Amino acid sequence: GSGGDPGDTPLSDSDDETVPGIFADLSLLKTVSNSTPNVGDVVTFTITVSNAGPAAATGVAVGDIIPNGYTYVPASIMGGTTQNDGSAPTLGWTIASIANGGSAVLTFQATVLAPGAGVFYLNHAEVTDSDQYDPDSQPDPTADEDAPTQDDEETVPVMPQVADLSLVKTVSNSTPNVGDVVTFTITVSNAGPA
Repeated sequence: GSGGDPGDTPLSDSDDETVPGIFADLSLLKTVSNSTPNVGDVVTFTITVSNAGPAAATGVAVGDIIPNGYTYVPASIMGGTTQNDGSAPTLGWTIASIANGGSAVLTFQATVLAPGAGVFYLNHAEVTDSDQYDPDSQPDPTADEDAPTQDDEETVPVMPQVADLSLVKTVSNSTPNVGDVVTFTITVSNAGPA
């Protein structure tokens, strides 16, 4: 201090230094093997979790809730340490570590079910936890899953192919004589949309 009091003299073994927080910037990308499948097709969802650092990310947890437009293919979950105990449609993974600049790939398969009232296909995945702070993303269990707002969550739209077929059958002569040749005409029409 400026008063000359020996008590104001800084100690020679102390130093002020700012210690930056340890953080790992995680992001998630989700893709599907076929975005326009037929009903009954098996599709593969791939989730890639990337770490932009600067620290390694440890204890990374990822969750995925399969909507009612699919049936989970048993034992198809791969990557990380899987948390699925047969209670799909909720799938979960734990990734022990993702290095700075590294990524982890997670997959699972599902069978596409028929469209109908109240049937949904938009599939949502999210990083739900990490040992390190993520500067631009925090898990939010109250967020709207149909509208991800953070870079560690993403939805994948799938639009099953639907074709509305109808059939009309006519005969060239509905009152023929014995021995007459008649022609049957079958007209198959598609009202779409596929």
